Amino acid sequence: MSESVTLSAPLSETGEPEKKRLRLDSVDVMKGVLILAVVLSHAWFAKGNILGDYFPYSMPAFFFLAGYVYRPGRTYVQNIGRRAVQLLIPYLFFSIYCNLLYPVYMKLVVGSQPMDLWTATLKSDAMNMLMSTPMWFLTSLFTASIVFFAVVNFVRKSWVKTCIAMVVCVGLTLVIEIVKKGAFVPWHLDYALFGCAMMLLGACLGYRGLFSSFHWKTLVLGLVLLLAAAVLNRLFPGSNKTSVVQYIENGKLYGVLTCFAIAVTGSVGLLCVCTLLAKIPIVRPVFAWMGRNSIWILCIHYSFIMIVELWLFNHGKLSNSLTQIVTKEIFGWGFVPPDKFRDIVIKVLVALASIGFSAIYAVIHNAIKRKIKASRAARAAG
Repeated sequence: MSESVTLSAPLSETGEPEKKRLRLDSVDVMKGVLILAVVLSHAWFAKGNILGDYFPYSMPAFFFLAGYVYRPGRTYVQNIGRRAVQLLIPYLFFSIYCNLLYPVYMKLVVGSQPMDLWTATLKSDAMNMLMSTPMWFLTSLFTASIVFFAVVNFVRKSWVKTCIAMVVCVGLTLVIEIVKKGAFVPWHLDYALFGCAMMLLGACLGYRGLFSSFHWKTLVLGLVLLLAAAVLNRLFPGSNKTSVVQYIENGKLYGVLTCFAIAVTGSVGLLCVCTLLAKIPIVRPVFAWMGRNSIWILCIHYSFIMIVELWLFNHGKLSNSLTQIVTKEIFGWGFVPPDKFRDIVIKVLVALASIGFSAIYAVIHNAIKRKIKASRAARAAG
C-alpha cells in the first residue's frame, strides 16, 4: 500500500503514526464473493454445498480479511469498543428477537416445544433456531478480536513472531477441543483462536501491502493458491468448511493442519484473484456493495431464502430426492406434503418480521455509528 502518512496523524500504541484508512476495492469484492457463497450454501434450492465444496475457506477468509485491513492508531479499548458496535449489537438485537418469536413459531408450525433459548444464546446459536443465520460468526470474531488486538502490534512487523503467534493460536485450539470433549465453549472460543491465527496472518500481509493491487504475477499466484486449496480439499474431504472440531471428534488430529493449510491458501489466493475482479466495471460495484453490507446480508438472508423455498416447495420445483432429504432431516417426513395455508401464512409473516427487524437494526446501528463519529469529531475539535 502506498498511502501517505501526515505528520498530524495520531500515534498508535507502538508510537508509529496511523496510516490513512482507505477502503480497498479488492477486499470489499472478496467479502462480496464470500457472503454470496454463504447465502448459496444455505439455500436448499441451490442443490449443492457451495460453502463446503467450492469455498471451504469462506469463514476463515472473513477472519483473514479482518486482520488484513487492520491499521494502528486506536487504543486497545477503542478497538474492542468499535468491534462491539460492529458485531455484538446485531447479535444481541437478533437474539432478543429470536427469543421472543421462536417459541411461537415452533408451537404453531412444527407443534413441538422449543429448546432452551437462553442456553442457545450463550452458545451464540440462537439465530440458527429460526431458520435465520448462524450468528456464531459474529461472536466468534469478537472473541478472536480480544486476543488479536492484544498481540497484533507486537508481531505484525515480523514474520517469525507472526508465525509463532499463529502456531500458539492453532495449538490452543487443539488443546481446547481435546479438553472440552464435546462440551460447548461459550461463543465458540475454540474456533475464535483458529480465526485469530488467520487474523494475524492477514495483519502481517496487510502491513507490507502485499496483494493489495492488481498485477499479473499476483493473479498467477492467486490461481496457483486456489488450485492448491482445491486439491487439498479433494484429498482431505473432511476439511469441508475447515471445521477443526470434526477432526478432533474423529481422532484425526493431523486434520487441523490440513484445515489451516486450506484456510491460508484459499484466503490469500482469493484475495489475489479479487484484485482483478475489482478492476472489472460490472463486477466491482455489485460485489463491493455486498461486501460492505455483508453483516446485514448475513443477518437477513435466510428470511429471503425461506420465502423462495416456500414457493418452490409448494409448486413442485424442487427435485423429489432433494426435497425428501431436506424434509426427512428436519421433520422426519419420508414424503413431501404440501404446506397448509396457515403454515404458509405463518412462515411468510416470520420471514417478513425478520426483514422488518433487520431494517430496524440497520437504522439503530447507523445511528449509533453516527453518534460515535460525532463524539470523536467533537473531542478532536476540542
